[in-house]
Amino acid sequence: MIRRLDESSGNVLGWEVTDKVTEEEVRTLSEEFKAAIAEHGKVRVLIRMRRIPRMGLAAWVEDFKLTPYAKDIERYAIVSDSNIFEWTSNVAEAFIGGEVRRFEDSRYEEAWRWVRS
Repeated sequence: MIRRLDESSGNVLGWEVTDKVTEEEVRTLSEEFKAAIAEHGKVRVLIRMRRIPRMGLAAWVEDFKLTPYAKDIERYAIVSDSNIFEWTSNVAEAFIGGEVRRFEDSRYEEAWRWVRS
C-alpha cells in the first residue's frame, strides 16, 4: 500500500510504502509526483518503508516509468530501519539529480526537516 503523508505540501512530497503495492497505487503516486514537478520544477521526496514492499510486474513497470524524472529531485530521504535501504540509497544517488540520505525510523522528524531545508 502507498499512502501520501500528511506532511506533504508544495514541492515536498512524502509517502509511506507498506506490504503489497499495486499498479494503481504507483500510478497515483506517479501522477502526484509529475504534477508537482510541472508546478514547481524541482521536488523533494521522503519515502518511509519498514521493508521492501511486494510489487507485481505491472507495478514495477509503472514505477520504472518515473526514471526520467529522477533528475528533478533535489533531495530524497529514505526513512527505514532496514539495512537494505542503506544499499538502495547508494544506488539511488546514481540516478537522482540531488542529495540522497537514509534515516532510521526514530529520526523521522529529522528526515522531514532535512528534506524541507
